[in-house]
Amino acid sequence: MRFTLTLLFTFLIYGTSYSQIGAENAISASIQMSSKVLPSIQLITVNSMTFGNTQPGQKEIYVNPISDINAGYMVATGTPGTEFRLEYIQQRTLTNTSGSGSLTFTYEISGNDIEDQSSSELFENANRSIRFNSEGRFYLWIGGRVNLSNARPGNYEGDFTIEIDYI
Repeated sequence: MRFTLTLLFTFLIYGTSYSQIGAENAISASIQMSSKVLPSIQLITVNSMTFGNTQPGQKEIYVNPISDINAGYMVATGTPGTEFRLEYIQQRTLTNTSGSGSLTFTYEISGNDIEDQSSSELFENANRSIRFNSEGRFYLWIGGRVNLSNARPGNYEGDFTIEIDYI
């Protein structure tokens, strides 16, 4: 403890005497900064996700983003060859606009740098980088599971947000 106090006192004395040395020994520094402004990323909805009719007693609807023609389809556009990160909240609750009841929707997204749904890769909501193709495009298909156990007749609404940021 005594050594620490002595060392601190020595630094304080040195700092005080150094500051009184004069302008000829002054220190100057400069920092150069530059930035590159990247064009914004656009997300274009081509097709919305659709569901078929449900059967009595059906507890779930599943839309496979890799193989189902009812999957939503979006195109992200940005700077060609640039890496980006895609994030979304995987599970959302949709509320009945005309009364009681709710639906739990668990989203699944697949993506590809070519416009081919069947060879798209299913994304886990992991924090990983993706790259725009040479034309500045990346293709996304949206599907998922709808839990119908608390559903009542009516219209349901909720938000689904995809966040895309350059890395």
